[in-house]
Amino acid sequence: MTYPDAIALLGAARRFGMKLGLDPMRDLASRLGNPQDRLRFVHLAGSNGKGSTAAFCESCLRQAGYRVGLYTSPHLVSLRERIQVNRQPLSEAAFAEGMTAVHAAAVGEPTFFELMTALALWYFAREKVDWVVWETGLGGRLDATNIVQPVASIITTIALEHTQYLGTRLEKIAREKAGIIKPGVPVISGVVEPAAREVIAAESRRIGAPLHEIDLELASQNLGLRHGRQWARLGEKDYQLGLIGTHQVRNAACAVAALRLLPDPPPDAAVTRGLAATFWPGRFQIVSESPLVVLDGAHNTEAMGNLLKTWSEFLASRGWAGRSAHLLFAAVTDKDIAAMAALLRPQVDRVSLARLSSERSADPAELARHFPGLACEVLESLADFRPDPVRPVLATGSLFLVGELLALRSGLENDLRLNERLETPPGAP
Repeated sequence: MTYPDAIALLGAARRFGMKLGLDPMRDLASRLGNPQDRLRFVHLAGSNGKGSTAAFCESCLRQAGYRVGLYTSPHLVSLRERIQVNRQPLSEAAFAEGMTAVHAAAVGEPTFFELMTALALWYFAREKVDWVVWETGLGGRLDATNIVQPVASIITTIALEHTQYLGTRLEKIAREKAGIIKPGVPVISGVVEPAAREVIAAESRRIGAPLHEIDLELASQNLGLRHGRQWARLGEKDYQLGLIGTHQVRNAACAVAALRLLPDPPPDAAVTRGLAATFWPGRFQIVSESPLVVLDGAHNTEAMGNLLKTWSEFLASRGWAGRSAHLLFAAVTDKDIAAMAALLRPQVDRVSLARLSSERSADPAELARHFPGLACEVLESLADFRPDPVRPVLATGSLFLVGELLALRSGLENDLRLNERLETPPGAP
């Protein structure tokens, strides 16, 4: 099949929705020859931060000379972003070849995420990677990624998310995330909330997995911004981080703690280089300096709180403390838009509201009611957005928004049109 054929196949699979459970994924992997058995994994789960933590892990391992597979979701512009080797997405030809093999092995009605996960396993085994940094899509216990036997597991944070699938209490969500814990496999936890933290600890004891909590075993300290770069003290040493934000300090600590527990850990020189070189698009990404334009895919209240703390620190580091921003905002309807807007309102005095290409997009006219008393404009198209020349610009509210803006900047709208043929249902990874 061709690459467009593969996209069409995945688009057809979305009608099967979500089917939480591991047996279909195990069967599909078996029919592919169990490629996961030939790979070594660092498995990540968490409500926020797992993508950034995965990026830190990948960068450090690559700096140590390893060939590293990276599996994450969602993507921003191209579906191929989800499956990378040494930060290079698989080619359209490899995508089509792999999906041909996966489709031939599939029986029944595999879901979009099961097909993508199988494709990742097939590709990483074919490429003979040394390590796979392997991110869950949703939850953990019944997530399709959970058929692997990792060398280390990481749980970054626990927050209310995807409550229709994971439950409405932090303890219930923590139990789902803790489903990636395996007997004898060390688990690194960055979880702070006491009730969720105890769930992780109790599950580790029950299963017999060594638990390493960041606050207890690798103290982390935000050292702030120096010349526009984030610095952190992890244990006894100071490191420069490639990602900006106080919350990135804990993400880096989770990554470093996991790397130190591997049977052949990367040397500290590689960790130092890897942390500094880490890049993760759409996470406090500065796309323009004049005017200042920052993109961030924060799409829930915890992530938005982290973003705005970082935003304030970033402006202060430039001598702009307290300066109001021009906000470009869009969101999907299943998010807590009111709560995100309440956090944003004190930071902005001009708002541009956009409709996403996603069928789940909130109506910009409806979004305006969440910003009373502020100057709001409703955009006909994201291409119509014009940054304010005298205010710093913050674009946030959805990863869909970030993806569309990056596509406009890079001329990759064709990939976005392909995405429209495979958009996954609400809550799906």
